[in-house]
Amino acid sequence: MARRRDRDPRERVSLPAGADGQLPLSDMASEPVRILVVGSHPVILGVVRLACEAISYVSIVDEEQRGEDALRAAVAISPDLIVLDLDLPDVPGVEVLRALREGGFDGPVVALSERSDGAAVLEAMRLGVDGYLPKPDGLRRVGDAIQRVLAGDRAVDPALEQAALLELGRFARQAREGSEVGSVLTPRERQILELLADGLTMQQIGRRLGISARTVETHVAKLYRKLSVRTRVQAVARAASLGLIELR
Repeated sequence: MARRRDRDPRERVSLPAGADGQLPLSDMASEPVRILVVGSHPVILGVVRLACEAISYVSIVDEEQRGEDALRAAVAISPDLIVLDLDLPDVPGVEVLRALREGGFDGPVVALSERSDGAAVLEAMRLGVDGYLPKPDGLRRVGDAIQRVLAGDRAVDPALEQAALLELGRFARQAREGSEVGSVLTPRERQILELLADGLTMQQIGRRLGISARTVETHVAKLYRKLSVRTRVQAVARAASLGLIELR
């Protein structure tokens, strides 16, 4: 998905702040900034449409309600900016955002989401959103977010950015802990951990590995101690949280 860099709105539009600190709504571009709006509901599309109508230098070139249609439209239209609802009916919005970035769209994206937790914000920021607005309150600020993003600023509430940073720190701690725990697990214990996660009994694991059930129990006891857990469910949950296994 090639993006036409000569249409970069940050180069084409200059938006100095007014005396009141707000971004002006006057004509400041030789041609409108072309916006693709992707919303899960007609109400969302309508709110974004009204916000854009109040900004004289932008123009909505297409509206879509499904992720697959949005991806096709992005290729066909090559918009300057995308307003993307992350709560789409057919495809998770983050997957649409990931596909846009992997496909070559490097323009600004303003995301709307039902979620305001650190994990959701961090994932969106990792995929390069320039604005993140939790619904429904964020819908009232979508026009301001579009203007700020076009001016080269970020439109993410500082509290949300802080939540994302805290989540990033948690991931880093988990990664370190996972590395430490993983380094003391033997290859056999890793095998048994995977089979426990698959739901196999001690007898089934023993037959699969060609060892006795009692030997399996001995390995499992050591595994529990290293993971600091007491049950199979706790072991699987902790191993998954540390990135030692991937639940299927």
